Amino acid sequence: MIHSQLHQNALDLLLSLVLPYGCSFSVLSDSTYRISCPDYEIADKVWENRVNCIFPLLKSGQALEVVASNYYARSHPKI
Repeated sequence: MIHSQLHQNALDLLLSLVLPYGCSFSVLSDSTYRISCPDYEIADKVWENRVNCIFPLLKSGQALEVVASNYYARSHPKI
């Protein structure tokens, strides 16, 4: 439990440094994370940069969603 909480706190901190202004990060379940962005262009840029900036922070089996008012993308779980 403590290890999981430490990983979550570290992930929150690292993502706050990586995400563009206006985007927020939330946990949907133990294996799915959501990044909400203010518009399509920012969400699309976050999605394009996920492999280099966000996936290295996730553990195996975890997935990522990027959403905006007119944008939705969901990854396959990380291997």
